[in-house]
Amino acid sequence: MFKKSMTTDQEISGESEEQHSEQVQLPESEQVRTEEVDSSLPKVEETEQEVDIEKEKKGSTPQFVQFFSQFEQLLNPEEKIRLSIDFMRTALSNAGTPRFRDFWEGRRLCLPLFKENLTPKSRSLLWGEYVELSSEARRLKEILDEQSLFAIEQIELAIQALERELENYDLHLSLVSSIAFPEALETFKAKRSVYELMQKELHLLNTLAARINGLRKEILKTEMRIRTKNKLFDRLSKCGDRVFPRRKDLIKSISQQFTEDVAHFVQSHFQEGEVQKLPLYALREEIKGLQALAKVLTLNTQSFTQTRQLLSSCWDKIRMQEKERKKEFAQKRQAFKQNFDAVIEKIQALTVLCETDVAIEDANRASQEIFDFMKGLDLGRDEVKSLSNAIHRAKRPILDRARAIEQEREQKEREVELKKREKILAIKAHLQSLIAAVDEQDPDHLNAQREELAQEYAALAISKAEKQIFDRLFKQLKDLINEKKERALMALSEDDLNSLSQLKVMLDERKERRQEIKTQLESYRKALGGSGFDFEKAMMYREMIEAEKHTLDKINASIDEIEDKIFEIGG
Repeated sequence: MFKKSMTTDQEISGESEEQHSEQVQLPESEQVRTEEVDSSLPKVEETEQEVDIEKEKKGSTPQFVQFFSQFEQLLNPEEKIRLSIDFMRTALSNAGTPRFRDFWEGRRLCLPLFKENLTPKSRSLLWGEYVELSSEARRLKEILDEQSLFAIEQIELAIQALERELENYDLHLSLVSSIAFPEALETFKAKRSVYELMQKELHLLNTLAARINGLRKEILKTEMRIRTKNKLFDRLSKCGDRVFPRRKDLIKSISQQFTEDVAHFVQSHFQEGEVQKLPLYALREEIKGLQALAKVLTLNTQSFTQTRQLLSSCWDKIRMQEKERKKEFAQKRQAFKQNFDAVIEKIQALTVLCETDVAIEDANRASQEIFDFMKGLDLGRDEVKSLSNAIHRAKRPILDRARAIEQEREQKEREVELKKREKILAIKAHLQSLIAAVDEQDPDHLNAQREELAQEYAALAISKAEKQIFDRLFKQLKDLINEKKERALMALSEDDLNSLSQLKVMLDERKERRQEIKTQLESYRKALGGSGFDFEKAMMYREMIEAEKHTLDKINASIDEIEDKIFEIGG
């Protein structure tokens, strides 16, 4: 995340070397005379220089030790200066972070050599390279200091965010999602809330602990002053005091709880090597769920190992029990095979029977005897299924014949129904044609045709809805015939209407007919108001009511007209 910078010790030693070099730095001129350089350099005693070199060798890097051994073997000052400059350049160009400590130590060894006896040209060239490397080292140090400062700022921001989360601990805890609790754990449903509550907090604490450890590592690898590092470590320690003890206690609690629950599960279902209470497939799913839950929960090593061993032992017991059951089942397979062959012989006899003209009742009785025989035998599920299919195949010929007979009967019924339907439609069409041509035919002829259709209609077995439709048509035809007779009677002259009794009889008939219409109309209204008809039937009843109302209006008008005529005659 953050780039590396030089260490604190290197920084301190580098600063002191820079100050020292500035005190003895020679001016950058075209040529530097030997005597001028000698006069500007400090006089360092040979013994003091050797003591300083011995001190510098302590705690040095392998590169510097190798360089120093080569440096001591050289006698020519110019070659020593060249070797030192090359070592200084290599230290600055090191991959990753420059080795500033090696650079300053090589620079210290190189600086006194310029007061040795050198040619002016070599002195000037070497001094230029020396000064250039020193300037480059200062620039690199400034850049790395800026990077280190940026890294420190980012670390402080991360620590501040961590501190804010710890201050709002309850809020962040409520935002943590629940754990993926295995659905197969039927025996642990009562403990689900307990585990979810502890593991949710552990999720948050694990995240915070990982961030604290990550920040500690980042501080260690980021180069900064010791005092700054100590301040950052103090802040992280305070955060850790609120995270690590609570995390440790929760891990201990959830590990102890899970270990006890697993031990109780093993004790409840696995005693003396026998599987109890639950079937094998259910126990297998429970063990798989517990193993999955152990991976989800944050358990300590002891609890994880102990529960894993307990569940593995249960798994081995289940496998042994399955092996024993498979052995028992293999032994039963032989008995199943013998019983299966005995039933097959009876089914073959049934097959021969069903190929004859035996009645279906006799075939059903024979098949039921085979089923009863099977119930008394020890057969597996696959054998029972196979034998049932074989019995069905044996009965197929007689079943096919019975099906063909049934289809023939149904075909005849459909033909009869079709003829009846055609007859109904013919009667209905005849009635409608009579109603349409009532004005063109004689009333007596219409009455005769109506009576003939009524006899044909009475011989038919029709539904209630169709019967109501025909009753309405017959009544409508009757009313039209009566109206035509009335019109013919009313068209007679007054001399022909000398018989008042005829009018009274006609009036009585009209009133009687009116009462019939009212009764019928009331029945239609009750049926429409009291029954939950569908839309089509409701519309049909409304049409019948409207037709009866129209007929009633006509009857009322006829009664009024007859009464007026009687009043005129008797007046």
